[in-house]
Amino acid sequence: MRSWIPIVLALTACRSGSKPAEQTATKSADAAAVGSAGSPGSAAGATGSAAGSAGSAADPWADKAKPGPTPEERKQQIAAALARVPGIQTKLAALRGLPMAGAVPALHQTADEFRTFVQQELAKELPPDKAEKMQAALLHIGLYMKPIDLVKTLEQTMTSQAAAYYDPAAKKFFVVMAPDNDMMFDTISAHELTHALQDKHFDLVKYMPITLDEDAGIARRFVVEGDATFSMFAYLATDAVGVDKLPSMIKMMRTQVEQMANMGLSDYADMMKQQAAAFGGMDEQMKTAMESMGELPPVIVGPMMASYMKGAVLAMTAYENGGWKTVDALYKTPPDSTEQVLHPATKLYPKRERPKKVTLPKLAGTELTQNVIGELQWSIYLQQWGAALPEAAAGWGGDRYAVMRGADGALTGYLATTWDSPKDAQEFHDAYVATLKARFPEADVSKPAAGVARKDRGKVFVKLQGAHVFIVDGTDDAKALDLLARATIK
Repeated sequence: MRSWIPIVLALTACRSGSKPAEQTATKSADAAAVGSAGSPGSAAGATGSAAGSAGSAADPWADKAKPGPTPEERKQQIAAALARVPGIQTKLAALRGLPMAGAVPALHQTADEFRTFVQQELAKELPPDKAEKMQAALLHIGLYMKPIDLVKTLEQTMTSQAAAYYDPAAKKFFVVMAPDNDMMFDTISAHELTHALQDKHFDLVKYMPITLDEDAGIARRFVVEGDATFSMFAYLATDAVGVDKLPSMIKMMRTQVEQMANMGLSDYADMMKQQAAAFGGMDEQMKTAMESMGELPPVIVGPMMASYMKGAVLAMTAYENGGWKTVDALYKTPPDSTEQVLHPATKLYPKRERPKKVTLPKLAGTELTQNVIGELQWSIYLQQWGAALPEAAAGWGGDRYAVMRGADGALTGYLATTWDSPKDAQEFHDAYVATLKARFPEADVSKPAAGVARKDRGKVFVKLQGAHVFIVDGTDDAKALDLLARATIK
């Protein structure tokens, strides 16, 4: 969903074992690490050592013996937090060097009101016919592992994780879930007010058009959410010592952010279960949804998670290459692919590695969907099907896919990919073929060019040709693979 900015902050203790004496200037950044979420396509594959400490304490400052606030105390806490917004906005604008005249309206929204908002946005972006075609297409080519109700799944994903969100159309931010301490509340505010600054200076609605291909859209979400997460950490780290100290604190911040960025989806799911206890008076439906996050499709949850913490690594790398002006430049000349934002130190700076455009030929049948998968979603696909080399997606150069429905109602997927080198193409080819054994356990995958039998209908044909890999998924026509290759390579 690109027309609004859901913040999906699960706040937790990043380094709960740090000594208090070491936290004078960095207590906030040290103890309010953020894990979050956004739209299809992700770095779901990475796992890291941060999981243990990151999930170890939902709220490091909470008094475990003290009962939670009463409804009236909660109401007063929310009002006090919203009253602090103008002061946070002033400090944040000074940090980012982006002036903001007038306070951003900040309101409390109930879980039911937020759920209604999500349903309305989904109805606009995914009407039933479009949603039905998309979920059928992505299931057919293996991006979804099992049938899902796409709209209901997205609704659950958003409502289970949104602590607050900024709405560029309304020019307001809304708090949905209220954490139990002021520091966490102000952390959410700092993130959201960064979105308000972005919107004021770079127009988020224009920056996130629905006309973008999926991979490019995810890359831009990395910019928006990564900038907000990095700015939030920078705000917290410099609040007590002054914004001029930020350059000297980057190394420490990078270590913490990279630890969080390297968490896997299972780690985030465990963290979200713990976070359900950190927000007092939470709506029971929302709490249940948070606790079941691990059941959501990786291809939906993964990009959301990646856009926050891996996006923060992107924003930090941009800052290291020229300060906030270089971060701002990501809005004026947006990244083109998730390859660039996943590897900013080599694929974005000092020179961008542009994706290769892949154009499919005219295909028989009725098109259900056509798009770009990209490195991020390919990495998720490989990991969720247990490929031995999920990192094989790192050599991505470009792709395009379409899923067509024939006159008999049967589906066929056409996927054309290009890679940085023949070696990268070989690695992807082998990793992809390995996933077919997981998708279709009874099939013989020894001769993928001759076809791997699907359990429903047709075969999957896979062809390695130089730096290209071509796939036709769901047909008995062996010639379709050669036709796709010949028509795609000009």
